[in-house]
Amino acid sequence: MRRTAAVATMAGLALGLGGCASLFSDDALTTGSISPVPQVRPVAYSAADMPRGVAPDDWALAREALGEALAAHGTAPSVPWENPGANRRGTVTLVGPAQPRDAGSCRGFLISFVPADQPGTEDAGKWVEGEACRGSRAAAWKIDQARLLQRT
Repeated sequence: MRRTAAVATMAGLALGLGGCASLFSDDALTTGSISPVPQVRPVAYSAADMPRGVAPDDWALAREALGEALAAHGTAPSVPWENPGANRRGTVTLVGPAQPRDAGSCRGFLISFVPADQPGTEDAGKWVEGEACRGSRAAAWKIDQARLLQRT
């Protein structure tokens, strides 16, 4: 009888205390250990600014990587991009610090375009040099100029 009473008491305590846990839920508790990840958008451009000799789908992926590089505020030396469907890849590298211009700033960049299956061949790649600008810290970056570098 004592044993049955002890088991019943323990079961009652477990059920009672288990119910209390739902009263003090910490689902809304913010610890700050995980920072929200800013959504990176491709850098804006006009169709006339797309360099000749660069495929539109490669250009879109490279602009997205450029947006990531600009959002990192220069902490990443290069940001890779890849187009597996076209078997091409490359990197975006920011060149120098942001330079003040008008009410905003501009930042130089280099983008490489390389066939993924021929990374070491002499004539395998292309380079685009350009500049992205924005009117203020809160404004979106826009490609001001971009040109395909010619081999000499």
